[in-house]
Formats: sequence, structure tokens, C-alpha cells
Amino acid sequence: MAETAFPHLFAPISLGPVKLTHRVVIPGHSMLLGDAGGLMGDRYRAYLVERTKGGAAMVGIESVPVHPNTTQFENQIRLWDDAVVPGLKRAADAIHAAGGRVSIILWHGGHNISHYRGLVPIAPSPIPSPVLGEIPKVMTEADILDMVEAYAAAARRCVAAGIDAIEVQTASDYLLGSFLSPKLNRRTDKYGGTAENRARFPVMVLEAVRNAVAGRAGVGVRTCIEHIIPSDPGGYGPTESLAAMKHLNDRGLVDWVSLMTGAHWDFGEMISPMTFPRAQIAEQATAFKKALSVPIIVAGRIRTPQEAEAIIVKGQADVVAMARTFIAEPEWGVKAKRGEVDRIRPCMSCNQGCLGIVHRSLPGSCVINPSAGREIELAPPVKASTPIAVAIVGGGPAGMECARVAAERGHRVTLYEAGDKLGGAMRLAAEAPSRDEMKLPLAWWERELNRLGVAVKLGAKVENAKTLGADKVVWATGAAASANMVWRMRPSLVDGIPGTAQLPHGRDVLAGRAKVAGKTLVIDEEGGWPAVSTIERIAATPGVTAVTVTSAGALYGPGDLQFSEESRVVGRRLAAARIDVRTSTLIARVDGQTAVTTAGATLGPFDSIVLCTGASAMPVPEGVVSIGDCVAPRTFWAAVQDGARAGRLL
Repeated sequence: MAETAFPHLFAPISLGPVKLTHRVVIPGHSMLLGDAGGLMGDRYRAYLVERTKGGAAMVGIESVPVHPNTTQFENQIRLWDDAVVPGLKRAADAIHAAGGRVSIILWHGGHNISHYRGLVPIAPSPIPSPVLGEIPKVMTEADILDMVEAYAAAARRCVAAGIDAIEVQTASDYLLGSFLSPKLNRRTDKYGGTAENRARFPVMVLEAVRNAVAGRAGVGVRTCIEHIIPSDPGGYGPTESLAAMKHLNDRGLVDWVSLMTGAHWDFGEMISPMTFPRAQIAEQATAFKKALSVPIIVAGRIRTPQEAEAIIVKGQADVVAMARTFIAEPEWGVKAKRGEVDRIRPCMSCNQGCLGIVHRSLPGSCVINPSAGREIELAPPVKASTPIAVAIVGGGPAGMECARVAAERGHRVTLYEAGDKLGGAMRLAAEAPSRDEMKLPLAWWERELNRLGVAVKLGAKVENAKTLGADKVVWATGAAASANMVWRMRPSLVDGIPGTAQLPHGRDVLAGRAKVAGKTLVIDEEGGWPAVSTIERIAATPGVTAVTVTSAGALYGPGDLQFSEESRVVGRRLAAARIDVRTSTLIARVDGQTAVTTAGATLGPFDSIVLCTGASAMPVPEGVVSIGDCVAPRTFWAAVQDGARAGRLL
């Protein structure tokens, strides 16, 4: 396919003084890749440069604190400190040398900053954060003037470092976004009331930033099309947002407007999971494109070159911004331009690496791209000096990634899978309702294995590694359903919950090895996606008339669901399916078709009872390299990390 496969996408454009060679950019996405003390170091620079080389016309540095009272994490870039400039300059120079431009987002979290960090959260009005529940200080005029200078000082540091584009964060219920909202801004002074008054503080910030950069960098804003508060709709929607942006545009304060959506009342709207529509706000962006005289940038689940090209062709926006897409595939731009669409590693919007790990205050990564955020330690595979025969037993994500990397290194690789399809536990998850996009990376791995000449043997159960005749054997057989998560709350139940020994596990249901019908009980002591996938599969099964779930936790969906900000999304789906979730409920024993709780209540009778009680590592023979869940049951991210690292060491 010719290089002009997506001609509109790869056409040049200017964002004010910033000249871009094409219309694919990466917006700032907080990955916590900075060094301790909030400096831009080797790790973050390598991450940005890799994506510049991969075809992004401009790469974005995360939303960075402009003031000490908005720093959330130790390794968050601190734009309020002069010490940040040398590291930023090294990054900007490297990005320029790679042929790209670099942007940065000036940010203040407003009421979403906790006082437990020794800080005082601030906001236009005393409205608590939906995340933290802490009541902020109402900003005085002196506070506002101090903050305006903080933004200006941050901008001066940016131009000193050679940053090309400065984006002022007015999105969501962060500080400036809260001022714009009539619902979050209840002030009666000159900073509240009318739309013009509510925009006064953002106007002052933009004027100060523009004066500070003096034409040496472009200045735009990132903003939300709407603040979505499910429990209290309205207040700041497309009408209010467009009016605010037109107010800034008409005053010549912005060189572009970058669009997103949502607020912290439903974080999934801001960084949407796989159940949300692709290019979710592109249609809404059209009104901004028509009304404003500056270029419009749009983000939000834009994954394929076809989707990105269509946005430009339809006149919905001038530039497409993709963060998670480039986290998963740093060479997205290069591959799209070459027409190598099938070689693009697809983001599945799982939020488990790029968001879930960050929410653990750790450097972000990607479930299907183990090198993301770890570009230095997991550099591209190099050819082995002496190719060898490698046998990999187990075709889940750990085995597939190990096979891919080993083949990239030039080894002769054979992959053995006992089932009739590759994918392992990830395949089971992908077969569940609402998880269909998990099939995309599985299909990508299969295409890559075929391209690299990996011999794939399906239906091949291997019990003796010595029979394989390989120079190196890698064991990646995963885990089997068990009762071990019962031990989290009741370690004395060595054999699991009494009366459950013959009951099927959720993994059996997902694999089609067990059938359910009628009134069904799911005993869940595992939580997270294995349980959710099981529950939703059961609820969608013809013949199932009702589903009851008992959960050990006080809230349903602990762990990964909360870290990936999907608890609310899943909760809405379970409620819509009329699934009866009983939290803080432990089952003491099962008597036939009934279950007795530790509180003495009897549930049932049920026609089917299914267990979600964890998994145990499969046995590993001596003398092999073991990776994935057969080492210890963990996440898909851990499995792919194992595979990537093992493949590089073979």
C-alpha cells in the first residue's frame, strides 16, 4: 500500500506558531515516568523519543503541576521548580532530533488534591472532590493572582527548555475547569456568576502564559465537551463548553483547542474502557470545529488509521490525539503511513497498565506492550549470536509474547498449545460479554507469530519437556481453577468451602466445560475481572432465569476494577442485568442446592452454583524456564512482562 494510504491524516498543519508535519499527536497522559523528586530523566525521555520515532508529529508530556500545592506523586514532573528545566531541555532536544515536536500540559488539580499530602486543596467554591470527599479551600483573590503567576512562571520554564506547545488544562473538574462550570463555581464576585466572569480566571492565566512565552511556543487549551455527573446531570455541557471556548478564541488567547470529555464523578468517561464507542466524542467535536477559528484536536478511543482519517475527512477535527493507542504501539504512525495496518499492536482500552498501575503510584505501562515506560530495560530485541531451537509450552499471552520475542531474535521457535486456540486465560476473558476487544491483541500476536515463522502446534499437550528435543524449553502453562482465594479471608479452609468440591468454577463456564441454567448462585471470593466475566457470561446465558452473587468485599469490584476506574461501569451493567449482588457475604457451606452464610442465613434453592475462588499455578518440570501464571497466578500484564523478558534472555 502506498504511503498516501491516509493522505488527510498525514497532511501538514500549523497550531499557531507550531508547525506539524502531519496530524497525529499524543496528548499528555500521566504515566508517572519522572524521576524521584519530579525531574524529567532518562526513563521518561526514552518513552517520548520512542513514540516520536514511531511517527507522532508531536508528543505530549503529562499534566504537570504548576504549583507546589497540586503535586500528587513523588515522580510527577514538577513544573513549579527551576530544577526541572535541564531535564526537560534534554528531552525536548532529543524529540526535536528525532523529527518531532513536544507539548506539555499546565495543570492544577483543584479540589482533587488531598490534604493528607500536607497540601490545601483549592477550588472556586467549597464543593468536595468526588474522588477524595475532601472539602477545598475557597480561593481568595490573592490566591488567584498567586496562581496566575505560577502558571506564567511554569510557562517560562517551558520555553527555556525548548517546549514547542503549551496546553493549559481547563478540562474536567480540575481547577480551571471548575471555575468554568456554573455547577462547581458558586462565587458571587467577579470570578463567578456570568459565563464571562466564570472564564475570568482562565483568561487571566492564558494572558499571563502568552506574555511569558512571547511567541516562542504555541499556547492552547485542553478542555471538556461536557462534565458528566451521572447523579446530577447538566450544568456544563456542550453548549456551555463551546461558549467558553469561543470566549477564549475571540480574544485571540488560544492557538488550538484540544477536546476530551468527562469529570471525576465518572472517571470512565475521561479515560474510557473498551465498552465505550470508538472515537467517542468525534461527532460532538464537529460543533467546535465549525464555531471556532483555530484548529481542533480530538481524543477519545481513536484506535485505527481508518478511524483517524475519517475524523479529518468528515471535518470533525483538524488533528487526532491518541494516548493509549501510542502506549500500546509506539510505531503507530510509521506503520499507518506505510499501510502496515495489520502490524499495529492494538490497544484494547483495558486501562490496567496505563491507568491501573499509575493508580498504584507506580510508573505506568501497558498490558500488551511490556516495553511501554520501560524502553531502556526492555529495548527492542537484538539478534542472537547463535540461534537455537526453542520450545514454548503454553499458548497464553506469556507464551505468545515469549515466542514472538525469541523469533525476533532469530531463534527457531515452536509453540505448543494443548487447546484448539491460542490465548489461554486471556482468550476466556475475551469470550465474555463486554470484553470482545481483548480478541484484538490475540489476533495481532497470531499474525506476528505467523510472520516470524513460529511453528504453532495446537491440540498438543506436552507432559515431558525432554521429549521436545529443543535447546531451551519455556513452560507457560498457566493456572488452574482452585479454592486458594478462599484462604484470603479463611486460611483454615484448606479444602475450600465445605460442600463445594464438585461444583464448577467460573473458568469452566467461560471455557464451555460447564453448563448453567435456571436460578444461579455465583460464590465470588476472587473479585476483579475473572469474576465479572463469569457473572456476565452466566447472566447472558439462555435458560438462566436469575443470578445471585455473594461477595466477600464490602464493595463489589475490588482491586483491578477500581484501579482501572471501571467499577461504576461494571456496576451499571450488573444492575441493568438485574444481578443480585450481596456484598460482605461469606458462604460457610453448601448443602445440595442451598448455601448457608457465615451469618447463618440460607440462600436458595438454586438450580446451578458456580465458584469464583481463584486459581493455582500448574506444575512446572525441572530444568525449564517458567513464565506467566505457572509461576504464580497474576495479571495479564505480569504474564506478558514475563514472556518479553524471557524471550530476550534466550
